[in-house]
Amino acid sequence: MSKREPEDVVERALVRIRRDQQARRLHRTRANGDPAAASPASAARFRYLDALEDAEQGMAISEIGEAIGVDRPRASRLTTELLDDGLIERQPNPDDSRYALIRLTVQGKALVNDVHRTRQVAVAEALAGFTPDESRVFAELLDRFVTAWPRDDHHPE
Repeated sequence: MSKREPEDVVERALVRIRRDQQARRLHRTRANGDPAAASPASAARFRYLDALEDAEQGMAISEIGEAIGVDRPRASRLTTELLDDGLIERQPNPDDSRYALIRLTVQGKALVNDVHRTRQVAVAEALAGFTPDESRVFAELLDRFVTAWPRDDHHPE
C-alpha cells in the first residue's frame, strides 16, 4: 500500500471525527428519548449559543447569523426558539435602539460549559496515549492548522 498524502489523511481524520460525534449524539439522544436533539437544528442552536460565549455585551441577531453562517430569517427563528427555552435573553442596545443585543442566560452559559467539558474529556481520552511533549506539539500544530483553514467573507470563524 502506498503512503497517503497528508491532505488525504487529515481530511479523512476530520470526516471520522464528525461521523463519530454524530453517532455519539444520536446514541445519547436515543438513550434520552429526545430525537429532536440529534437534528441539524440542534447543531445550529449550539453554534448560536457558542457564538455568544465570549460576547459579554451581547450581539445583534445579524452578527450571530453571520458568525454561524445562517441568513437573517434563520437566525431570527433560532433566536425565538432559544428565548423560549430560556437559554438567551434580549437586551436593549445602548448604541442603537432599533436593534436588540442577545446574551446568554445563566442556563445558556451552563449548557455551553457542559458541552465544552464533555469535549475536553473526549480530547483528554484521545490524548491519553500521547506523551506530554506529543500532546503539546499536537495542540500547537492543530491550532496553527485551524488558524490557516480557508474561510470566505460570508462564513467567518
